[in-house]
Amino acid sequence: MVTPLTENYFNFGELGNSLMYSLCGVEVIVGFFFVRWLSSKVADRVVLAVGLVICCTACIWCLIFLCKPQGGYEWQLSAFIVGVFLQLLGLPFVAVSQVSLFSKVTAEKTQGFSQGVRRSAGGLATILGPLWAGGLTNNLYIMLGMMLALLVMITVMTVLSYDRLAEPTVVQCAQSSDSGG
Repeated sequence: MVTPLTENYFNFGELGNSLMYSLCGVEVIVGFFFVRWLSSKVADRVVLAVGLVICCTACIWCLIFLCKPQGGYEWQLSAFIVGVFLQLLGLPFVAVSQVSLFSKVTAEKTQGFSQGVRRSAGGLATILGPLWAGGLTNNLYIMLGMMLALLVMITVMTVLSYDRLAEPTVVQCAQSSDSGG
């Protein structure tokens, strides 16, 4: 979604997009190091909640400032940069914690299969999401509104599942009683 937007609205060429993606890569790498440090201090659920809040904030920011742009080129580019920065800031929080939490709520016997299904769904989303969003670069309300709706749905599902995630030993106890221990 980012490349068509930068090309259509900001006249970025290959060099501009390459520089932007390089800076984005640095931000994500620094973010993963920060999340690694933070994960040792707080629970995975907190890391996930922080990431989801940041991602929702990014979508709201983009809905407010990018769908009906105000001001000149500099203001619009600044608003776009803030939106991309926020979205990429939330990415490491969500990516790390969802893998960790998913492994805690799946049975040890089906862990490999379950993680494979999770990765396959993520890969499919990685392919279909940009295809869908690329066709909506001229209708940002639908594109960003759908992204926000999905993020809010995931956030609500996460909050509702906190009681299950608070007791990861239940799965472990059930497994040990099945194995005769």
